Amino acid sequence: MSTDEKSNSINDELFGLCEKLYFHEVDIRDKVNARLQMPFAIGVAMVGILSFMLQNLDRTVSGTWLHIFYGCYFFSGSFIFLGTWYFIKAAWGTEYQFVAPGIFWTNYKSECYSFYQHLDNADELARDAFRSMLSDQYGRTSSANAIANDMRAYHLHLTLKFLIHAGMYAMFALMVFYFSGLNKQEKDSPVRVLITAPITLEK
Repeated sequence: MSTDEKSNSINDELFGLCEKLYFHEVDIRDKVNARLQMPFAIGVAMVGILSFMLQNLDRTVSGTWLHIFYGCYFFSGSFIFLGTWYFIKAAWGTEYQFVAPGIFWTNYKSECYSFYQHLDNADELARDAFRSMLSDQYGRTSSANAIANDMRAYHLHLTLKFLIHAGMYAMFALMVFYFSGLNKQEKDSPVRVLITAPITLEK
């Protein structure tokens, strides 16, 4: 195999690798976007649980269980806040790079043929220049997108980590809420019946 043939073979392999990496990172971006739905649903559910407990908390009660409840509630809310912060960083603010649109490559291909048309091997030179430019864009954009995907995946990992911690504290707070008499809905309150008119019994 001649030197030119080896060079062409290496260039073809490099082009194929850059192309695969580019579309791989685009696919990873879509998968990360799909994975954002689960922590969002978990976060909303836990906020609903904490809101329910806060709304129905009997604030006339005092004692150790109330302090334990407040402690678990505080830690759960704090972890939800941290999870929300990293969720926002995973969902927004990331920039992706893409190859130029089709009209750019159509014009660039015409420019390559026009530039090399006076040479004997114009077709080969134009093709190599076109593939080199496209390979360069594939490599540059795939590298930038890989960094963006890694950062988003890391933020998503932290989101799930903090939501899991928040869920543990929320579950313990819920158990204390129900089994230590902090739920004001479960307490029986006297019902006052006021009769303002005679009661008629019918057979």
